[in-house]
Amino acid sequence: MTAAAALAPSPPATGGPDPRPGSFGAFVARCAAAGQLVVQPRMGFADPERMRDGLRRTKAAAATAAGTLTIDSYTRVGDRAAARAALAEGAPLNGYPIAAHPAARTRALLAGVADAGFPVQVRHGSARPEAIIRALTAAGLDATEGGPVSYCLPYDRTPLAESVAHWARGCELLATLAPAPRTAHLETFGGCMLGQLAPPGLLVALSLLEGLFFVRHGIRSVSLSYAQQTHPGQDAEALRALRRLAEEFLPAGVDRHLVLYTYMGVYPRTAHGATRLLEDSARLAVRAGAERLIVKTAAEAHRIPTVQENVRALETAAAAAARTTPEQADGGDSEVYQEARRFVEAVLDLGDDLGRALRTAFARGLLDVPYCLHPDNAGRSRSFLDPGGRLRWSDTGAMPVAPYATSSRRTPLTADGLLGALLTTSSRYDSDPPAPEGADMEHTPPPLGTHLASPTLRSAMLVQQEALYAVREFLRGQGFTELLPPLVGPVTDPGGRGAKALDVDYYGQPYKLMTSAILYKQASLRGFPKLFYIAPNVRVEPPETAGTGRHLVEFHQIDVELAGASREDAQAVAAGLLTHVVEHVWSAVPEVLRELGREEMDFAELLSGGKFDSCTHAEAVARLAGHGHTQSPDAEIDWAGEKVLSLAADRPFFIDDYPKGSRGFYDREDPERPGVLRNFDLIAHGGYGELASGSEREADYAALVTRMRESGENPAKYAWYLELAREGIASSAGFGMGLQRLVRFLTGLDALWQVSAYPKLPGVIAP
Repeated sequence: MTAAAALAPSPPATGGPDPRPGSFGAFVARCAAAGQLVVQPRMGFADPERMRDGLRRTKAAAATAAGTLTIDSYTRVGDRAAARAALAEGAPLNGYPIAAHPAARTRALLAGVADAGFPVQVRHGSARPEAIIRALTAAGLDATEGGPVSYCLPYDRTPLAESVAHWARGCELLATLAPAPRTAHLETFGGCMLGQLAPPGLLVALSLLEGLFFVRHGIRSVSLSYAQQTHPGQDAEALRALRRLAEEFLPAGVDRHLVLYTYMGVYPRTAHGATRLLEDSARLAVRAGAERLIVKTAAEAHRIPTVQENVRALETAAAAAARTTPEQADGGDSEVYQEARRFVEAVLDLGDDLGRALRTAFARGLLDVPYCLHPDNAGRSRSFLDPGGRLRWSDTGAMPVAPYATSSRRTPLTADGLLGALLTTSSRYDSDPPAPEGADMEHTPPPLGTHLASPTLRSAMLVQQEALYAVREFLRGQGFTELLPPLVGPVTDPGGRGAKALDVDYYGQPYKLMTSAILYKQASLRGFPKLFYIAPNVRVEPPETAGTGRHLVEFHQIDVELAGASREDAQAVAAGLLTHVVEHVWSAVPEVLRELGREEMDFAELLSGGKFDSCTHAEAVARLAGHGHTQSPDAEIDWAGEKVLSLAADRPFFIDDYPKGSRGFYDREDPERPGVLRNFDLIAHGGYGELASGSEREADYAALVTRMRESGENPAKYAWYLELAREGIASSAGFGMGLQRLVRFLTGLDALWQVSAYPKLPGVIAP
């Protein structure tokens, strides 16, 4: 957490007395008092060992985290026989069947993992929670979530009256059976309902009413939920309204806190869109005073996330929260507060029996969830998104609020209009370009100690370790000798795209840190006709490259050089090297790759020995024009264009024949095609971009001097190198493959800093 966040004034984190030590509510209260947002995944696996591993890795995440046991669908609907049969047959389940496993097995799963510093909550979705509550308390747990309305109307066809009765008994069971001396904790789900398109006033009211229902049935520690919607300002109003209503309506002796759900509607499909939405939810939680956040992952729109993807989401949210400062609420009654209070008062006016009042309110249409098809929902309310992105009422039926007044006549909502509204958030986050990380600092690494403790980094380092083993195995097997590269010298690769070298005072002489040891590779051919380095490099990249996800100031390069070789020879080595590394890493640590979200199909062409594609620079420029991307025919493919080509490919491919002037003086010009270089880039598919650059080398002394002058370089700076060239340097070809870029491609992570133990982003001061 930032110092500013720690010192900034904020409202009291929780209400009521502290629950008993060891309780779920006590843990959140303690974290809130320390200024730490608790982050929590949705995660459940049928196999106890896999579930235990998921909890263990959640606990080890670089975040203040709580654990989750998410229940399977059979158990949610009360079909325990089907859950037991699935376990017996080894059939996959979409959660942990807590009522089908013996209590002793669940206790063993939790032993040594769940404790006062890492409480575990059971999340389900059942209108009949009694069996789940008996099972969780028998296993030694004290916290779950749900509600008589929110776990009935959106998910079930159970009559509302039955759900109310089941939840009344469930509350009483939880209050009675929670393991002493801990305090039972129950979280409302009313702040979500259908996940989208319900104006916040209704969600806030339902969350508060369910919390009040829990309290009247014996629960003394509650969390009140709200799901992130479509407008951050309106969402902040909603969270503050929920806190205020809790202070006004919940008894003083009840422990309480707010929990925010990362957006529960149609989720962005792109990794950058999903990540930005998650980060926005973490910032919203801190700014508006929620004490806990239920996260979503970048895999949400595609499949059930892996453990590692959940951990990555927790760490991403925690990092965003740590950089955010709480904000003081504005005075006065917000629109959301006024609307929510009208709903709450309308229900409470129906009588002291809150369960009966809720049933009556829905029967009369005083509460009416838009687009909800449950038979007990009136179905007369409708909502819409105003031009600013706020959710408003267009039709309110019998509810005690008015439709939103507009100056123009609204067009009746069509099926296409409803679909468009449902897709608004995902489309916005997917279509917006990634945030400029160097500018707003939201995608920079967390503090170094936090980063080094991250399970994501540990997994990436396991992959890097195996990748380096495979690199050396392959190249040595091809007859290459590994040399240790120089770190400083009187001159280095002049670089490109604005990167600069760092100066070093070397006994009074101006030396450079190596940006690339390419000149030394050529010199070394005299004694080593096939050589390679694992070379550390330092390049002071322009600060704007911090947002590309593919630039670091410090990085390592697999530098390869072959005497007497052609471009095609170098390409064959590069292709063979990449193929061998992928094959080895996939066979050595497949479970690590899978936990990171990678599947065998991501490397299908490489694992099957498929041929790499290729195109010329001119053909690449034409392809980009077909995609609507303007690319200069005289320059390197820009980063955005590189990504477009990479996303369109299903296998790695080479781009050959860059124009003269786009690369360094050492890339050989084709003698039969003046102005065209005998060079290449190796591009990974899947959006990961360039992995390697290489070329045939210019070795002729006169040609080198001419090319230096053409590129604006002073030949005098390269005296030692040119002297060797005058004496005779072997013709050669070679390439440099970025190690961190290779590991990022293998792991599928979003940015190079995630695969570097000590990352330094351009323009970002870091230890």
